[in-house]
Amino acid sequence: MDGYPILDASAKAWRAHKDKPNQNPGLIFDRFAPDWSGDATLKKEGLEAVRKAAERADRDLLVQWNARWQATVRAAHADPFSLKTDWRFVTGLGRKGPLEAGFTFHRYGFPILPGSSVKGITRAYASLVAGRAESDPDFVAIFGRAPQKGEDESMAQSGGAVFFDAIPSKVPTLQLDIMNPHYPDYYGDKQGKTPPADWQSPRPVYFLTVAPNTEFCFAVGWRGAWDDEGRRRRDLAKEWLECGLKELGAGAKTSAGYGYFVKSEVVAKPISRQAASAASISPPKPPPPAVAEPQVWHTGIVREYQPNPGQGRLVDIKTGEELRFNRQAIEEKGWSPGGKAQVLYAVEEHEGRKRVVKVRRKR
Repeated sequence: MDGYPILDASAKAWRAHKDKPNQNPGLIFDRFAPDWSGDATLKKEGLEAVRKAAERADRDLLVQWNARWQATVRAAHADPFSLKTDWRFVTGLGRKGPLEAGFTFHRYGFPILPGSSVKGITRAYASLVAGRAESDPDFVAIFGRAPQKGEDESMAQSGGAVFFDAIPSKVPTLQLDIMNPHYPDYYGDKQGKTPPADWQSPRPVYFLTVAPNTEFCFAVGWRGAWDDEGRRRRDLAKEWLECGLKELGAGAKTSAGYGYFVKSEVVAKPISRQAASAASISPPKPPPPAVAEPQVWHTGIVREYQPNPGQGRLVDIKTGEELRFNRQAIEEKGWSPGGKAQVLYAVEEHEGRKRVVKVRRKR
């Protein structure tokens, strides 16, 4: 049929159910996109149809999926945790699809962050921020290793960590966003003959995003020996993943602020009538207020800082120690420290390892 690249019977069945309360936005995005033929307006309408379908997604299906996911990850020795999106989040932007800009939906119609991406974020944090080399015993045990040049295939080793797809805990809200390249002819010229001139008209590119404050569930399991060392390394991989989601971000356009996660609010569980009665008889004493440790600032010189992906290195002026830092550590938003710039920085130590937590301009 015209406009539907599927069998007539399938199109007829879809028409019969398209006005039902529940819809699968992933199916509409991948299989029922309109024939927009390069027209940005029609493309926007197609994405808007997907966004509206997401509002009618099957909530009961998501609840049952979360229950199965929880049972699966816990059976793999995982300790699941939740984080929420700090701002918009884009998953699968580079995937090819009928609407040009991709998006990763699970077959149930909900956005996910694939386990391969979860593993990549964890590995990137371990290497770039935690400073673990690929030969580090914990790094090899968690991620495995490929045979080096000249080594036999038997030297390869699989990692013990199991990285699961990250799934939403509640039906997420999708939002439309836009990229607006001002030199489309320049970017589209593969031969490099067209200059980036001002007479070219902007060509908007619409794409889907997950809205801010959307909670996702994450989990890292373990398939090696489940002993004290296995637990320690599982917990280490979980820590790298959580820090990577907060400091490096996930998905596309992280250099523009997309894809960063923050802790979810802890929701108090309702207590029983007996517990409430007992609490009223002998209320617990409040804990003493925590005393914040004074921040110690050091002086350093920036060796290198790359705004994209937001990673840098600095050297302490007194000790000569080299440390890495990322965009989230920079206090002044919008400021990028240049090479040889003097800065003040603060660190925190965990298990004998230093991590730069703040960087500020030295006045």
